[in-house]
Amino acid sequence: MVTLYQIVKRVVGLALLPGLFIPLYAQEYKVWQFPKDKLPVIDGNSPDWEDIPESYVITIHQMKEDEGKHAVPDTSTLDIRVKVGWCAGLNRLYFLYQAYDNYWRFSENTLSTDIFEVVVDGDCSGGPFIDRFHPKEKADVWETWFNFHGCHAQNYHIFTPPHTEDWCMYWGPQVWLKEKPWADHAYQYDFKEGEAGWLTLEFYITPFDHADASGPEKSIPTILQENNYIGLSWAVIDWDAHPTSKDGFWNLSEEHTMYGNADYLHKFRLMPLEQQ
Repeated sequence: MVTLYQIVKRVVGLALLPGLFIPLYAQEYKVWQFPKDKLPVIDGNSPDWEDIPESYVITIHQMKEDEGKHAVPDTSTLDIRVKVGWCAGLNRLYFLYQAYDNYWRFSENTLSTDIFEVVVDGDCSGGPFIDRFHPKEKADVWETWFNFHGCHAQNYHIFTPPHTEDWCMYWGPQVWLKEKPWADHAYQYDFKEGEAGWLTLEFYITPFDHADASGPEKSIPTILQENNYIGLSWAVIDWDAHPTSKDGFWNLSEEHTMYGNADYLHKFRLMPLEQQ
C-alpha cells in the first residue's frame, strides 16, 4: 500500500526535477479583464484601475531578493504594487506599476539604473528564448540573435523613470515591439535623481507567439482568450547611489534565470469579467 508519505515524497521529487517547476502551494495569479468601455487611458494616472480588487494586486511581499542582499522586504526602502489587465478582442496586456524607492537612480543612459523587467510568454510554450541559453552550444551567433532571441517569449527592461532617449530596452532584435501600436506608456513622478518618492508607470505591451526580427508582418501575435493562461513574471532591479553594485534584484519567479527561460515564468489566468 502506498502511504501518504510516499505520495508526498513523489510529488516533491517531481517538483525538484531540473526544468520542471511545480510550486506545491502556488497561488493563482490573475489578469483582470477590463470591459471595452472601461479600458485604462495610458496617462500615468491610476483611477482607471480602482475597480480591481486587492486579490489581483501583487506586491513586493510576493517577491524575493534572489542575489542574497536582503532576506525580507523593507518597504521603507523599496515598495512595489503591480496590477495586470487585459480586454477580450485586444491582444494587449495592461500594467499598472507603482513603486516607492528611497533612492531613485535614472539619469545616466545605462542599465545600471532602476528597472522594472517584464517577461511574457503568451502561449506558455516555455523553454529558453535568449541567445546565451540556446540549446545548441555551437549555434551561429547572428542566426541565434535574429531567429531565436526574443522570438517565442519577450523581455522588456523598462526604465523607472525613463531615460532621456528611451522608455525601455527590448532585449532582442524586435525593437518595434516597444513602439506604438504594439506598446504605449506614461509615467507620473515628482522626485529628482537620488531622492525618495512614489512612481506610477502605466503601459501596455503586445505578446507574440512568434515575434520576428524583420517586423510585425512576419510575426504571430498571441490571441488572448478568457480563462487561458499566459506565462508572466517580472523583476525589479534596484540601484541606489553605488554605481557598480545594485541594491537588489527582486524577483516574482523562484528562478533567477526566468529572464531568459520561460519555463520559470508563473502562469497567469486571463479572468472573465467580474460583476461590479
